Amino acid sequence: MISQLEKEVTLRFLRSRKKDGFLNVISIFSFIGIGLGVAVLIIVMSVMNGFRTELVNKIIGFNSHLTIKPYSKKIDTNKLQNEKILNNLKYSLESNSGEAVILKNDTTKGILLRGYSKLDFEKLEIINNENFIGIKNSLE
Repeated sequence: MISQLEKEVTLRFLRSRKKDGFLNVISIFSFIGIGLGVAVLIIVMSVMNGFRTELVNKIIGFNSHLTIKPYSKKIDTNKLQNEKILNNLKYSLESNSGEAVILKNDTTKGILLRGYSKLDFEKLEIINNENFIGIKNSLE
């Protein structure tokens, strides 16, 4: 709470004397301006925090925290589970990836293409979300 001393100092500078009438107007506008600035800052920080959370959830929905890639042969997931590496794992997906080129008119873009099995792809939380737009049955 605000102490009595703080109230007195605040009110002393907000009130004007008879000869300093214009300073009172300036003080009031300054007070309102600072209050609005702080309110806008708090609102913007809250909105950006929510936006950041949603953005991170969407990105991590498709890009995992950890990716294990073999150098030459396929990874044996049973061996990883036996060695207790995957104890606290929510789910794992096997995927194939490769580079590709997209051509449209005179524009060329390089992309990274990933392929998942239908059953693995349906494990993703972002696909099972009610906000998912698309037909889940056509993921073959």
